[in-house]
Amino acid sequence: MSEQAMPVHTAVEDDWSQNVQASRTASARRRRQAAVNISEPERLVSAVAGGFFAIYGVRRKGWAGLGLAALGAELLRRGMTGHCMAYDALGVSTRDGHLSVATRSSADVDPSKAVKARAVETIQRPRAELYRMWRDFSQLPRYMVNLQRVDVITPTRSHWVTKGPAGATVEWDAEIIAERENEYIEWQSVEPAEVPNRGTVQFVDAAVGGGTEVIVTLEAQPPAGKVGDLVARAMGKSPQQEVTQALHRFKQIAEGDQQPPTSSATRAAESLGTSRAGTTGGSGAAWPEAGDRSSGMSR
Repeated sequence: MSEQAMPVHTAVEDDWSQNVQASRTASARRRRQAAVNISEPERLVSAVAGGFFAIYGVRRKGWAGLGLAALGAELLRRGMTGHCMAYDALGVSTRDGHLSVATRSSADVDPSKAVKARAVETIQRPRAELYRMWRDFSQLPRYMVNLQRVDVITPTRSHWVTKGPAGATVEWDAEIIAERENEYIEWQSVEPAEVPNRGTVQFVDAAVGGGTEVIVTLEAQPPAGKVGDLVARAMGKSPQQEVTQALHRFKQIAEGDQQPPTSSATRAAESLGTSRAGTTGGSGAAWPEAGDRSSGMSR
């Protein structure tokens, strides 16, 4: 029976993978487009002026000529790429023909430096219900104990605040870059992000016993890379353990077995031992703390 069900499960995951890959390709295309921050007329003027200064500088020679040639080369680069580093530093753009605040691109995670974690739970609730629960990012701190809050800014953009080392906090913005209702959600931090991170959650009909198989995959690139992860593990802070515990709490809440505290004040009281209601064990840094400076992956 389970062998017959497996092809369906595999087909769903393959479909999810194909859709996510397509969304990542589209996201990469948007990032390339976002790199262009000057208008077409401005690009043309930069290219023409750059060519003039480069030729004039080479002919003039000397230090003055060298400076003019360098200026010409920069203007040529500006015209050819459509990217102005000065605009980038100021956070502005003229790409649409007028001066405006530039939009931020996704903060890419380097796989070779990222800390990864994956957890799976079978939850006896319908896919649609679990999808709606997770899709409300403001509720993620209920499952990820070191995540202090997630402020939903728009339907696809949110602001995350998590506990950092020595009582500090680490913050970043994230955006949903791909989703299919009742099937999966993928989100990623946006620039600037001290700890680039991304996460995905899948909802698949369980092959055996009914219910829904929920699969969570998180990746974060802490400042110290995998060295930071080793330090965190030595301190008893395993990203894998944190993600596993977070998904287990999600299961308990979804199935009605647990009602954890939702306020940071109550959670602080629990850590001091003054209140223990609604905990399942499992201390340690939430995923964001998983890698040194610690904010890993978010609520």
